[in-house]
Amino acid sequence: MVGRRVLSLIGVLSCLGSGLLPTAASAAGFLWYEVGTSEIGLASAGSTARAGSPSTLLSNPAGLTRVDGTQVQVATNLIYGHLVFAPDSQTDARLGTNNGGNSVGLLPIIGAFASFSPEKNVRLGVGLFSNFGAPQSWDPPWVGRYYTTKTTLLGISILPGVGWRIIDALSVGVAVNIMSGHLKQDVAIPNLEPGSGDGSMEVSSATWGVGGNVGILYSLSPATRFGFTYTSPVKLNFSSTPTFNNLGPAISAAIAAAGLDTARIDLGMKVPQTVMAGFSHAIDDRWTLMGDVGWQNWAAFGAVEVGISNPDPHSLTTQLGYKDTWHVGLGAETQLSQAWKLNFGVAYDSSLTDDKSRSLSLSLASQLRFGLGAHVAIDPHWDLGMATEFLWGGSPRVDVDRGALSGHVSGSYSSTYLLFFSFSFTWKA
Repeated sequence: MVGRRVLSLIGVLSCLGSGLLPTAASAAGFLWYEVGTSEIGLASAGSTARAGSPSTLLSNPAGLTRVDGTQVQVATNLIYGHLVFAPDSQTDARLGTNNGGNSVGLLPIIGAFASFSPEKNVRLGVGLFSNFGAPQSWDPPWVGRYYTTKTTLLGISILPGVGWRIIDALSVGVAVNIMSGHLKQDVAIPNLEPGSGDGSMEVSSATWGVGGNVGILYSLSPATRFGFTYTSPVKLNFSSTPTFNNLGPAISAAIAAAGLDTARIDLGMKVPQTVMAGFSHAIDDRWTLMGDVGWQNWAAFGAVEVGISNPDPHSLTTQLGYKDTWHVGLGAETQLSQAWKLNFGVAYDSSLTDDKSRSLSLSLASQLRFGLGAHVAIDPHWDLGMATEFLWGGSPRVDVDRGALSGHVSGSYSSTYLLFFSFSFTWKA
């Protein structure tokens, strides 16, 4: 939220026509299932019930009770994205035709998890990973530059937890999510003097937030397990003083007169709470079927953008209308030999926005995931996991118009997709 004093100052500047300051809500809107483990080969299907490695600490901490001894898992994820905007004929001609290029390139993600067995029915675990946020960057002269040019929202979590086997068939677990949040956003500002080019505004902030995970794992039989996990929201209270560069004299004077050069803007947002339920069923000695359904509370994420591009000083915010999302996944694992396993899966997530409320920097709509992976036991102490996943985001449409100065931008992110490549090593004492 933004304080009243800051809103009034932004109102003065909006009369003179500067750019847009989006909140973290428009920065990404991504809460990944992919944290660098080989489970992406299953498209994360059945993650609450699978409980096959120390990374179960994240998907269901109760699953730690099925991880024996001391184990350490280290994994890396390489992500390549294709997110290119295609403006249509409705986009204001004065904004040009630059599509911004591919806003997501090659990104590395590293995750590490460890589990310990201090007692027969108690397991301890700790994890270090990132599963929230995503960086995006567009060419500076692109058609949407007055809405966003660069945005990075990243959450890095430390997750200590414990699992307790109450009886042979029932385990419970809890973990504390200590998240370090990092936010950086850049946006172009149109100067008022003809031919003077654009200025820019930058917001950068870092903060901490705390949440928790609670899980239940129940074995109906040796072949069938059910898992349930609730993840609480994490509040990240970003706060920053905007930095302005290359402004013309008229805009620069207005910023100084309004006190925006020293104003503090609070950008509070929530990493959404989630609920996930799943199963794992061994059909025979070779085949295991897994699935899950889930819910994410994106409606509470933070649905307000703060704009300073509309000449009307009373139009300072835009409701983006985020929606809760639903998830369903199904996968299978087969034992090819004593050492080798093959897994595959498919999953669907509904869109957290529709065409009317989608912003330029929130480029994914509904998502389909297709995963394929392999796991090999090198020896009694070392396992290697390899997996790949294809995420299809379709061609979500965007149509935004926040005043004459920012302009009308219309088009779609055509044929969006992300490719994940995961390599993981697990050491067992």
